[in-house]
Amino acid sequence: MRPGWGYADTKGSGDAKGNGGANSYAGANHQSVKHRNRALIFRAIHALGPIARVDLAQQTGLNPATVSHIVEDLLAGGLARETGYRSSSRAGRRPVSLEINPAARYAIGVDLARNAITAAVVDLSGRVRERLVESADSPWRGDLALPTAGRMVEELLSQLTAAERAALIGIGIGAPGPVSIRSGRYLAPRSFHAWYDLDLVKDLQDRLRLPAYVDNNANTSALAELWFGAGQGTDNFVLLNIGTGVGTGLVLDGDLYRGNHDLAGEAGHLSVNLDGPRCRCGNSGCLEMYVAVPRVLAALRAARGGLDGDVTIEQAISALRQGDPLTHRVFAEVARHLAAGIVTIIYTLDPQLILLGRELSTAGEALLAPVRAEVRRRVFPALRDAVTIEQATLPDAPVIGAATLALREFFQAPLDQPTALPH
Repeated sequence: MRPGWGYADTKGSGDAKGNGGANSYAGANHQSVKHRNRALIFRAIHALGPIARVDLAQQTGLNPATVSHIVEDLLAGGLARETGYRSSSRAGRRPVSLEINPAARYAIGVDLARNAITAAVVDLSGRVRERLVESADSPWRGDLALPTAGRMVEELLSQLTAAERAALIGIGIGAPGPVSIRSGRYLAPRSFHAWYDLDLVKDLQDRLRLPAYVDNNANTSALAELWFGAGQGTDNFVLLNIGTGVGTGLVLDGDLYRGNHDLAGEAGHLSVNLDGPRCRCGNSGCLEMYVAVPRVLAALRAARGGLDGDVTIEQAISALRQGDPLTHRVFAEVARHLAAGIVTIIYTLDPQLILLGRELSTAGEALLAPVRAEVRRRVFPALRDAVTIEQATLPDAPVIGAATLALREFFQAPLDQPTALPH
């Protein structure tokens, strides 16, 4: 069962953050029940397929006639397909299996990372169909990033057939910092001055004539892992994206948690050293100051007396794996500080899983093993085997998750929502 998609669908839709809100007490008329049951069956097929109609009825609690009627609607709309007979221990005719047709709809994802913009077309299974990347030597300015993203999306659209363009349901945008999901505007620190006063949703929505949604790209990464990656089947996990900075995506009770002001999860600005260096956020000794990629490379250069002025993170990780002692010492300090931040997260949120993503995570076990050892040394004995620390599994998680912002809206009403806005 996919987290966040309970099949005993008795609650109201809640507010924009997935919280209960006033809608938790809203009643349901006949039409809304019909729409909710359609969405329920569609999500169940997506999460559990290939699955037979009889098993759908058991999983959802709906009667077989209702399930059969909804399935026929999904088949007629091309959203589901039959995959042949499945083996069964039951007597009589073998049941026909169903699965989602991944090519029935598409969404566009845009990941506005600090030094690279990625745009992709993603299908209902989370598979990237088309992908473009544009990198920069220095962090993108917001006023340049948005027009560049718009141009990249238009290039992607030009590569699609007319039928594929007609199947587009929306665009999702992952932004490099805290944003308001309601207004689409930045809640950024002072260092993000070039991104202030930008309406991330309106710009692309008006330009591309597609419904648009936005979140920070740590949340989009966590959403991708929840739906399609290492977070599947896990109700509570934390994703730490460690690249140019440190982004954090929180999944609590099977859905993204953003907090009261859409600012939850800024773990990069946890103080791991009260007397540490001043961070751009105004705090001192932030986790980001010790584990973000630029800080790791600066520590390596300092350790080598400034001889590695152009070293890349890929070269550093290669040296670590080859057993270079100086690189090992630098990464041991990185692991120690990262573990300190993770221990705070564990004691605060009690998650089942910690995932590491972005560039630093590509070190794999060379980084994960010392982090796990340090975390085990610092936490209560009862927690030592209760939390798993792993590498995120989706290399394209930020852009897949951005597209999933649009996909999840479609999954709430698969037979009721329009696709592309009229030109």
